[in-house]
Amino acid sequence: MSVDVLELKIVSGESDVCRFSVKRGFSPRVFSALGGSLPKIGVVGKGDTYLYLTMGLKIGVEKTLSEASQGDVGYSPRFQGLVFFTSDSPDCRFLNVTLIGRLLTPIDPLKNLREGEVVSVSRV
Repeated sequence: MSVDVLELKIVSGESDVCRFSVKRGFSPRVFSALGGSLPKIGVVGKGDTYLYLTMGLKIGVEKTLSEASQGDVGYSPRFQGLVFFTSDSPDCRFLNVTLIGRLLTPIDPLKNLREGEVVSVSRV
């Protein structure tokens, strides 16, 4: 694994929910902050086309997305955490999201997480 890519996983209870990659080239500040603070606990929240993990990460945004595709992973200062797009989002400017990576596994287990559930994010 390159030092320019982190491969991470979300764990709920004892089971792995999904894996995703975070790339330094997309957002160096988020990459450094996230890589230096793992494992991290997050609380699940849901929107129409996305799921987010509030994690207390306070980082500025480098370049925001106006639209996102299913499987994109981003960082949002609004939620102070990660955003996972569960379907295409043609207008996501209101989220103020920076693209940081992509899901590496199927999206269905991620969609099955419940609002308010506590999960952890750690290296694979």
